Amino acid sequence: MGPPRRLELPRPASRREGPRRGERPRLIEILVAVAVIVGLCGLGGGLGGCATSPHPRAHARAPHTRRLPAPIVAAAHVEAAAPRDEGAAFVERSLRDSGLHFGTDGSTRALWEYLRLTHETVSATRARSGDVLFFDTRASGADPDCDDTTDHAGVVESIEPDGRIIFLEARGGQVRRSVVDPAHPTQRRTERGEIANSFLRAKLVADPPNARYFAGEMLCGVARIDR
Repeated sequence: MGPPRRLELPRPASRREGPRRGERPRLIEILVAVAVIVGLCGLGGGLGGCATSPHPRAHARAPHTRRLPAPIVAAAHVEAAAPRDEGAAFVERSLRDSGLHFGTDGSTRALWEYLRLTHETVSATRARSGDVLFFDTRASGADPDCDDTTDHAGVVESIEPDGRIIFLEARGGQVRRSVVDPAHPTQRRTERGEIANSFLRAKLVADPPNARYFAGEMLCGVARIDR
């Protein structure tokens, strides 16, 4: 047998070697950065500068609000604002679309005065398509009077064989087809069950006992355009 082999035991761990080249400067940079951040937080803590603010809601960002251009905002306000007298506005627009040129202050009373003075007024029994109807819708038992108060208007669309007048009006933000029977102003329906007079105003608790509601009770004038 040959000479015994020499066992090599693992060398015990030596003392920790020093940092490799480049590690010490990097460690110093980290420590400096931490010191700077801590110092800034200490200075800004009174103003809520640290990340852990005791009142997070107080520093929450306000929700983003989109501002519309000024012309769009103005147009929206004009569109939302209802006309002071939508019935008169509807009639005036219809007359202008037919080629009539005139101007008023937008009220039904001014429209009545213009048509009465510069055109022609006729009785309700002579009404025909294209004529303008005027109403006094006050909650009163007095006879309707256009020269006193007229606050609603419509345009005659057609005349029924029994004398009922079919007219177009703007009320409550809608264009409506309504009926008025000058011969039977207080009648709601005809003997055949057809509507004789449309309601031009809703019943209110504060209305007097003799308040008017039917179109026939409120009709106060008919104007005809001279062509």
